[in-house]
Amino acid sequence: MAPLAVILRAVAGEPRTPSELARDLGSSEAALSGMLRTLQTGGYVQEAMPAADGCACGPCALKSMCRNADGETAPMSLLKLTARGEAYLGRMGG
Repeated sequence: MAPLAVILRAVAGEPRTPSELARDLGSSEAALSGMLRTLQTGGYVQEAMPAADGCACGPCALKSMCRNADGETAPMSLLKLTARGEAYLGRMGG
């Protein structure tokens, strides 16, 4: 599996911080940052930051577990798959 697909699979299901991704993938944040930038530029992942009128994630099955949804704590830089990222993983069988 391509390295970028491995990252997409790690992000799927739950928004994650870059440091969580690096730890789970056995990488450093510095090594991962370029790949994440590529995925963001390509429209496969995006930041899941709260917006003034609600969550930037939009309707999300995981909102009850979202660490950014309560609005009481400082928002974390969470990454989530976009529709394009989900479609890519679907084509890859993942």
